Amino acid sequence: MSDESHEPGDLASELRNLGENLRGLFASAWDSEDRKRLQQEIEAGVNDLTNSLRSAASDFAESEAGRQLKEDVQDLGERVRSGEVEAKVRQDLTQVLRKINQELGRAAQDWASRRPQPPEDKS
Repeated sequence: MSDESHEPGDLASELRNLGENLRGLFASAWDSEDRKRLQQEIEAGVNDLTNSLRSAASDFAESEAGRQLKEDVQDLGERVRSGEVEAKVRQDLTQVLRKINQELGRAAQDWASRRPQPPEDKS
């Protein structure tokens, strides 16, 4: 027999060995100093980003635009609580739905008028 002929169990054995080798490779890569250094850099970068965003948010909150936005949001909240926004949304939504229904009705009528009429039975 040549080296090319293998027992049927050899395939399973080779696949098992491949899995073990890959596991060992991934474990080594995970435990490597390069991965740990990269993780530290990413964590430091995310911390810096968080601090920058907090600072920017604080600066914006103290600015005239930030104060105006806060007032606008409070005004919107009051209008929502009073029902003013709900009434406007309800009115606009009703108008949109009415228009859609009208257009669908026209389309259905147009479609029905284009269908060929069945031939009359001459018996």
